[in-house]
Amino acid sequence: MDEPSTFTPLSSENDTHPIINDLHPIELAAHSLLTGPLDTLSENFESLNQSQIILLARLRVIENRLEKFKELVESNNISEKQMIAQFNKIRELSDRLTNSLKQLDKIDSRISRMNE
Repeated sequence: MDEPSTFTPLSSENDTHPIINDLHPIELAAHSLLTGPLDTLSENFESLNQSQIILLARLRVIENRLEKFKELVESNNISEKQMIAQFNKIRELSDRLTNSLKQLDKIDSRISRMNE
């Protein structure tokens, strides 16, 4: 006689999870207890992997920006004397602009008094 099959199909032929007769009850209990946590752990690892991919992409963008900034700084050959001269020129223009604004205020107040 033929030996009986180790797999006993469930009521439906479409069911992909047959009942396994040769597993020890402790193995079945361990499997049923660990399946949920293992699935959760697998999902957590997948989520971690996706997060790492996103972080690596962002780090590459930051690295590229820093490289461009470094190239810009290295190509900038302005000496300290030139920078001080430019700063002094800006300060002088700012002072002249402030004086011009004061003069305009005086003129505006005179015109206001003449119109009264």
